[in-house]
Amino acid sequence: MTTRIKVVLGVVALVAIGGIAFGVMQSRKPKGIAVRTAKVERKDLTALITANGTIQAKTKADLSANIMGQITALQVEEGDEVKAGDLLLVIDRVRYAASVDSAHSALQGLEAELGRTREAAAQAKRDLDRATSQYREGILAEAEYDRARSLYDQAVASAQRAERQVAQAKADLAGAADSLAKTEIRAPISGVVTRRNVELGEVVILGTMNNPGTQLMTISDMSTVEAVLEVDQTDVPSLKIGQPAKVSIDAFPGETFPGVVSEIGSSPIRGTSALGGAATGTDYEVKVTLTTHPPGVRPGLTVTADITTATREGALAVPIGALVLQQPAPPGTPAAGAPAAASAPGPPASAGGRGRDVEGVFVVESGKAVFRQTSTGIKGELDVEVLEGVKEGEEIIVGPFRALRELKDGAQVQVGKQERPGPER
Repeated sequence: MTTRIKVVLGVVALVAIGGIAFGVMQSRKPKGIAVRTAKVERKDLTALITANGTIQAKTKADLSANIMGQITALQVEEGDEVKAGDLLLVIDRVRYAASVDSAHSALQGLEAELGRTREAAAQAKRDLDRATSQYREGILAEAEYDRARSLYDQAVASAQRAERQVAQAKADLAGAADSLAKTEIRAPISGVVTRRNVELGEVVILGTMNNPGTQLMTISDMSTVEAVLEVDQTDVPSLKIGQPAKVSIDAFPGETFPGVVSEIGSSPIRGTSALGGAATGTDYEVKVTLTTHPPGVRPGLTVTADITTATREGALAVPIGALVLQQPAPPGTPAAGAPAAASAPGPPASAGGRGRDVEGVFVVESGKAVFRQTSTGIKGELDVEVLEGVKEGEEIIVGPFRALRELKDGAQVQVGKQERPGPER
């Protein structure tokens, strides 16, 4: 036998041995898709809605002027505490004081004229009474009687006209006095000056339909504050007035403050949101009133709030990551591991021959993944309540994500270590 033949036979033998070894290794290799599992357990669940927002005073007053003029006195700075009625600033009073003096003088003149007309009317009334008596006794001509009556009517009309003029003059004086009083801007509520938009010497302008006018300052009552949140539209139906919340203020790290939902917006946020970005039209404004808050809290501080919408004690729960969507089996198809007669009819198929996907979990039964349609309740941070479809203690597949996404009903699986599903990498 030549050397070449020996080499060829040796190679063939090695290949055969390698094939046998590979076959043995393959036969010993675990079959099925590698998965992680967890047990169906009973837990206390809390459903939360998390939203961001800012702090503002529950009661605040944005002050604007009702008259035009230059600011001649400015009594407060931002951060000053004020009481209701305190003087904040003064607008130039000269023109308005002159209007008051003019209106007062006009009123005095008209009141004097009213006195004269009333005396004239009284005298005309006495003349008419005397003429009436003489006319009845036949000693006064009818023409003279008519003349006395006409003079009386004229005197009464003059007195009434003078009364109307006096009333108008009083109204003018009241208006002038009101404008003069409005040159002094006083605090409508007690609180803190949280914003001052004007400086001494600036000219205040009035607002119009297209121009809001000069906003002078903001007074905020910081004794009660609230978190103004932007909540996604999908979470709004779960909210109710009075639900408890925990609020974290970014300026006070490591602390949370209790609160309750006090207001839920009825229309989406438009324009610019409280957080400074452009509103998308899919968020709603929700207010949470803080029952306690730290001293020194200021309007505009950013917050994160967790609102508790539901709680459940001892709920049958599975990890949220275990839930998958599957295409239901067509009517007449036997369930995995069951005879054909035991199959249950699925939901009606769509016009395209495809039924609507259903939510459920994969349960491990005899080394296979069996899909169970489930009905869920409230969702906690990591787990979701299962109302029907699984039983306590059953083993369900929780990961990895790729395996769950591609897993089919009845597929062979290889169970690894039981653990809580973590973030997929």
